[in-house]
Amino acid sequence: MVELEIKKFIDELESRVKPLRREAGLAYWNASISGKKEDFDIYTSLSEKVSKIFNEKDGFEKIKKFKETKINDDLLRRQIDIVYNSYLGGQGDINLISKILKKVSEIEHKFNIFRANVDGKEISDNDIKNLLRTELDSDKLRIAWEASKKQGGLVAKDVIEVVKLRNERAKQIGFDNYYQMSMELGEQKVEEVAKIFDELAKDSEGAFRNLKNEIDEILSKRYNISKNDLKPWHYHDLFFQEGPRIYDLDIDEIYKNGFLEQVKNFYKGIDLDADDVLNRGDLYEKKGKNQHAYCIDIDRDGDIRILQNVKNDSKWGETTLHELGHGVYQKFIDKKLPYFLRDNAHTLSTEAIAQLFGRQANNINFLKSLRNIGKEEEMRIKEDAVNVLRLRQVVFARWCLVMMNFERGLYENPDQDLNKLWYSLVSKYQLLNFQRDKPDWASKIHLISSPVYYHNYALGEMYASQIHAYICKNILKINMVRNVNYFGTKEIGNYLKDRIFSLGMKYKWDELAERSTGEKLNPKYFVKEFII
Repeated sequence: MVELEIKKFIDELESRVKPLRREAGLAYWNASISGKKEDFDIYTSLSEKVSKIFNEKDGFEKIKKFKETKINDDLLRRQIDIVYNSYLGGQGDINLISKILKKVSEIEHKFNIFRANVDGKEISDNDIKNLLRTELDSDKLRIAWEASKKQGGLVAKDVIEVVKLRNERAKQIGFDNYYQMSMELGEQKVEEVAKIFDELAKDSEGAFRNLKNEIDEILSKRYNISKNDLKPWHYHDLFFQEGPRIYDLDIDEIYKNGFLEQVKNFYKGIDLDADDVLNRGDLYEKKGKNQHAYCIDIDRDGDIRILQNVKNDSKWGETTLHELGHGVYQKFIDKKLPYFLRDNAHTLSTEAIAQLFGRQANNINFLKSLRNIGKEEEMRIKEDAVNVLRLRQVVFARWCLVMMNFERGLYENPDQDLNKLWYSLVSKYQLLNFQRDKPDWASKIHLISSPVYYHNYALGEMYASQIHAYICKNILKINMVRNVNYFGTKEIGNYLKDRIFSLGMKYKWDELAERSTGEKLNPKYFVKEFII
């Protein structure tokens, strides 16, 4: 009898939430493309309506009662857990929640319309990143880098205000701060994740120090300055979150004639057709458009899209493979699952798939699909491609350590000297000899649009390596883990659909990792693949 009551409650909740979430997803999509404030306002209004549902006290009391009830149906029990977390996270002063939503929307709008001004000309993020990779004049590099960072100064006070409001809300429902709340509602424990990151920091330190020394030797010669004079703008990226171009391989040259058809063919070859996701996407630059990239599932019924700003280079090749990884995960979730379980198991789970496929951008087998490569050239490219990917992974791991520790510190004490905290972590984990009293941290959009998210990129990389090791051993029956050829192996797609995608949120992320690979999530496969 109680199970029928629970099912009725969940069905009624779905009937209210589902259409609003769909409208909100479409509104966010439109706002991301147009950059118009009125479109962001529509998204905010719809988000408020969803928040009000999960703020309702009667609903929360009912789901609390259901959570304390013995339920034999595992699928129903899982729905209760998911819905309970949504209600718990939705409690607190509804006016405060609405204030946060409006403020976040205002900041996202500022990010959308911002363009760096260099020598009196507004230029896009793509232009800035290209300049950082190609320019040899240190003064011009500094000017471009600083121009991009000015968006941090424009939003820093607003970001801190949102952090404090989020903390206030978290305390209203019994958490120490918003960071702790987000972790626990995401079924993670702060200390357990911190322990994994401490292990990652220790395991990667030696390899990163060696790579950083190699990077600095090459870049000091490139820019004709001493290693001690290298600054953040010399590392080919706004945050030194990707490895700079230090190897002979001109990977962008291989991508110059385009890559979208090859990406489609790759996914089809492993039985994960992504054409529909790509075709619904918005792929190229527009004035006012979000300059980043994301994948969005509009309705949990198949309307999945990716937003990008494609250029014919390796960065956007990797990004397209990555975002379509998110897309095929969502696409192949079993649509027979209940609505509230029809999503990826966890942020780190979907990031793992996106990163697993994003790595293909540096795989010799994918590069060969882009243009004819002779045997002699293949051997040279193959070695460099492995080095490029290894450099990228190690550099990114250290960057994630900066973001995870900064964000935790940000929510634990938003009144501290955040500029000092930022550069102390940059120095510790990225070994960059640089300080300035500017809110450069605030120019990272994830802090406002995807709070308490970044640590899942690193956990996703670990899970990706664990999945890859399983595929190599059990499907491809090989001992190697580098430059492995996935092309045309439909069993890979079938394994991912059967053991990960189709299950949606049926299992918690840690149980899913163990079920899909036979082991608990751990960093050893990532370390073996990229660090040792």
